[in-house]
Amino acid sequence: MRTVTKLTGTFVFALLVLAAVFLILTPFSLRNPLSSLDYAADIRLAQENYVAAEGERFVIAVKVKNLGRKTWENQGTNSSLLSYHLLDSRRRVLSYDNRRFRLPEPLAQRQAQELEITIASPLEAGEYVLEFDLLREGISWFKDEGSRTTEVTLQVKEREWADSRITFSLDYGKYTRFSSSLPEIEKLYRLIRLTLENNEVEFQGKATQVFGFSPGEDYPQIWLRDANTILPASRLFYDSRFLSSWIEEHLAFQTAEGSLNDWIDAKGEADKNTTETDQETSAVQAAYQVYQLLGTDWLAKNIQGKSILERLLLALNYVLDTRLSKDLGMIKGAHTADWGDVDLVDADQEAVYVDERTHWTVDIYDQSMFYQACLNLSEMLEAAEDSDGSRYWFAKAKQLEKETNRLLWQQDKGFFQVHHHLSPLQHPFVEENIFAMGGNAQAIIAGLANLDQARSIIKTAMERQAAYNISTISGTLLPPYPTGTFKHPLLDDPYEYQNGGQWDWFGGKLIYAMFESGFSREAKAKLLEVIHKNLANRGFFEWDSREGIGMGSDMFSGSAGSLALAVIQGYYGVKSTKGRLTLAPKLGKDSARIHIYQPADDSFAAYEYKFDPDAQKITFRYNSNIPGEGNLRILNPWDQIPKMLKITLDGKPIPYDIETERDDIFFVFSSGLDNKTVIIQR
Repeated sequence: MRTVTKLTGTFVFALLVLAAVFLILTPFSLRNPLSSLDYAADIRLAQENYVAAEGERFVIAVKVKNLGRKTWENQGTNSSLLSYHLLDSRRRVLSYDNRRFRLPEPLAQRQAQELEITIASPLEAGEYVLEFDLLREGISWFKDEGSRTTEVTLQVKEREWADSRITFSLDYGKYTRFSSSLPEIEKLYRLIRLTLENNEVEFQGKATQVFGFSPGEDYPQIWLRDANTILPASRLFYDSRFLSSWIEEHLAFQTAEGSLNDWIDAKGEADKNTTETDQETSAVQAAYQVYQLLGTDWLAKNIQGKSILERLLLALNYVLDTRLSKDLGMIKGAHTADWGDVDLVDADQEAVYVDERTHWTVDIYDQSMFYQACLNLSEMLEAAEDSDGSRYWFAKAKQLEKETNRLLWQQDKGFFQVHHHLSPLQHPFVEENIFAMGGNAQAIIAGLANLDQARSIIKTAMERQAAYNISTISGTLLPPYPTGTFKHPLLDDPYEYQNGGQWDWFGGKLIYAMFESGFSREAKAKLLEVIHKNLANRGFFEWDSREGIGMGSDMFSGSAGSLALAVIQGYYGVKSTKGRLTLAPKLGKDSARIHIYQPADDSFAAYEYKFDPDAQKITFRYNSNIPGEGNLRILNPWDQIPKMLKITLDGKPIPYDIETERDDIFFVFSSGLDNKTVIIQR
């Protein structure tokens, strides 16, 4: 027994010696099969198991080593990026393409880098697997070339908000919630809540205690244009402090000339991207939304010696004084991509600032923003009993409308030109063919586009989405500017960032415009495309690739605000302004319920809509504490107007009108809002 053991030990020792000699003399490429590959990786994670709540963002520390023969480039069209596949507990693929993570630097052979990445957990509780890999964007995953992946497990726990435990009813309640026979709609609600909660900001400002929202994960400040876009969502969950204090703080930073910054932060710092001309107009539009809830008393509030209304006047006059092209009677801004803030000539941070090399234009986005701000200011002045001021700004809007239609509307193409050059700049391509979805969508929202123009723009948007193979309606510039037109690496190639990337910030506005312009069926389809994309990404991103992969800042508030607009005011058709309520459900054959509460004015509105295909009837029950009568517009769910139709209110027949908007047909009537039931029987 001992002799056999000794002999075996000697034999093993000899084998080990021979193996060591072999390893020393054998080239590395023969010992390690991965080293013979062009692209191969060793991926190490800090731990093997992770726990997170539904929708929670959590950080993973990753170390990657280049085991292949090629250097991994971290910039450019086919750069090497870290990503992962989401699998269920049985290793079935749930989401193959997920957020990409750029390496800090190019990574040469046998070199390693460490980075921290933020992962969005799934929206449903359960057990999951994350399979990490690298890919060459647009070419292949490393796994497909023979590289090994690394897996970790993820346990997702259920998450609830306090108001999610409240039983839905049509009674008064301090909560906002909505659901539909389309389950995606309820999941969108969760994404909106998560995004707002994640981006809450509070700090002591120089004028007031500031409450508000940051734009997203990568932006800790409060930005004017973003915060303006967030309001359709935030007004449904947060009190007046979150709606008004950040505006007051921005106004406290206003210069004597009237200029407003892009952003302010908790450190008391502020800055302005001077390539843009939408800071002051965003402030007026945001203030108008708050005024609709808080009334004229808020407009009279003193901010460092001037009322809010006076400061809004100062802001729009600043735009007229500094950004009006007197030759054209239109608002000018730097040559950027559609609504963006990155100029043509700079490849660094200087791209957001005007200098002596700036190329100037008059663009459809800035005209739309100023037009809407003029009308908003006119209405606020009328409410404040300044009729002369109200007429002045209304006239400014109408004059701008005339000049914009004269110079930028392209009747043969069916949309507004992205911009008209003021500088002697010639592009080697036909810029007039570029459809700027952001500026054109804003033109519809502002009312600058008339109904015929709006419908033409919407048709163009749908045609361009199909022609350029974009996963949703949110593509911003189609076709994008050619490679190299912009020098900044964020948008020097087509279909990235503001140069053709997908932006739900504007896609959501366009979908709302579709609901309002007679395209309700198409709007619902486009809304679901956008929701599916965001559910696959498990959140709203600043922008998305052509294929719909989340890029840029995570938890992007602008997308939450625009999609809340599309869903609440578009799909559900609930509009509450200045003590008046309109219920215009565009649900068709869906069934749904909604309860919205606005803490700022303690108002609520709720309804339950049921379509019964067997009985061929709609049952619509609704309630609100908003006084007076409401305007009701219910979309006809049938292919044609029924020859025999009966509408009853609380059991009694009522008269109604039929109104047609393109393909949408509405049954229109008025009624009180206190616990009513309408039945539409075919």
